[in-house]
Amino acid sequence: MPEQLIRFCVSDGKGLRAATWKCWTPAGKEDVYLACRELKGAMKASLHQSGSWHLAYDPGFFETSVRQEDRTNKGRFIDKWQTPAHLAPGVLLAFRIVTPCGAVFTSQPETSGIFSAPKPAEGRAIEFDLFLVEPMIVLSGWPGKERMKTELVGSYNVPSGRTVWIVYWEIPMPRLPQLRGAPKYFEGRGPEDLTGDSLTALLFGDEPDGSKVIYDCRLSRARTAT
Repeated sequence: MPEQLIRFCVSDGKGLRAATWKCWTPAGKEDVYLACRELKGAMKASLHQSGSWHLAYDPGFFETSVRQEDRTNKGRFIDKWQTPAHLAPGVLLAFRIVTPCGAVFTSQPETSGIFSAPKPAEGRAIEFDLFLVEPMIVLSGWPGKERMKTELVGSYNVPSGRTVWIVYWEIPMPRLPQLRGAPKYFEGRGPEDLTGDSLTALLFGDEPDGSKVIYDCRLSRARTAT
């Protein structure tokens, strides 16, 4: 079985889009990986068949770009967790990616092979959901089609027969807590790089059902009085 993959993003259909994502499984493997193309391989989420899941920096990027003073006792691992509980027998919601309306602003030519969900209405967001469904489960369409009114992005099977599904639906924009703290920069980067109107931020969090969530947000700098 060759490598299985799904690429997807949110687009306005007129040349503007948000971040592009890739979900894939290497040839002959069971593990599922998720990464943002704009991070250029710097980090990815790994959902291993063993049930030991993590979000981590690429080893090469960690060694060359993460400063010693910013490293922790976790090494290159940003987060580690065990497989969450199933939403229903044999149905597991592993990851959510939430893209607000305002994050669709990057000018990029249309690329073949990438699924584009439509830009959401003002004050709303597109949520992509990554489901893992065991082979004995028979679904009517795809996960959430009836109850959540989700739309299909794509799916593939791994050797065990488990199905990896990506679906999306439009949701009200969640209320995020106010975040405070001092930023950390990679080697060779600093405050002077936070310029222009094309800044984005990926925010990582936890959902009550045990799934992980990533918010793809547009970033703006507060202007200070002089």
